[in-house]
Amino acid sequence: MKKVLILTLVATLGMSALALAGGGGGDKLHWGYAGETGPEHWGSLAPEFKMCGEGKKQSPINITGAVKGDLPELIFDYDDSDLQLVNNGHTIKAAYSSGSSINVGGDRYQLLQFHFHSKSENAIEGELFPMEAHLVHANAAGELAVVGVMFKEGEANPLLERLWRYTPSKANSTMSAPGSIEVADLLPKSPAYYAFTGSLTTPPCTEGVRWMVLKQPVTVSKEQIAKFRRFFDDHDTNRPVQALNGRTVYK
Repeated sequence: MKKVLILTLVATLGMSALALAGGGGGDKLHWGYAGETGPEHWGSLAPEFKMCGEGKKQSPINITGAVKGDLPELIFDYDDSDLQLVNNGHTIKAAYSSGSSINVGGDRYQLLQFHFHSKSENAIEGELFPMEAHLVHANAAGELAVVGVMFKEGEANPLLERLWRYTPSKANSTMSAPGSIEVADLLPKSPAYYAFTGSLTTPPCTEGVRWMVLKQPVTVSKEQIAKFRRFFDDHDTNRPVQALNGRTVYK
């Protein structure tokens, strides 16, 4: 029953979950990160993208002035997974096997997929990081929750070393990685996080996404950053930070 529920979630979420990774409905219309199809133009590229220009609770943001709040504990319950890596021309995305989830104050969200951006999309006190991972989840109501993990330059990341080895270099292509992986290996030791309400960071920029950005970064080597960026001709794959518009960030 649990597996059926998760598969149903993936099917019904469809466009929203994939759009967050730069896929789904957003791939049917051409958009990018620079030029005439860049982020400043997304809202005018198609009627279904209008929230990219008109939305008031958009992501990513500059996390600053965070207010101390009684945030619920973020509990990770991740299993290992078979892995298929997709280069969709906007990001490197990995679909995750059913059965992994997070629990936030009794609210459970199933892990659907994770993907990466360079530079980071969210900033912390005005600082962008060389990379950011987004772990995309959904609950039984179809509501999305994203856990953001920041990467700082330092020691090589063992999991990324393996992922990049099996990442297709051409856009719109897929490769399978042998064996299994545990996405928990991407997480820092501390589960402390910043919390805010936001949106998808790619078209159609749908709002109502629960964001939790982990405070503690993990390391990635200079060579690993460069390899990721080469998949996209060394272009940035991050949407600029958006206005808070009165939103509160909690810590």
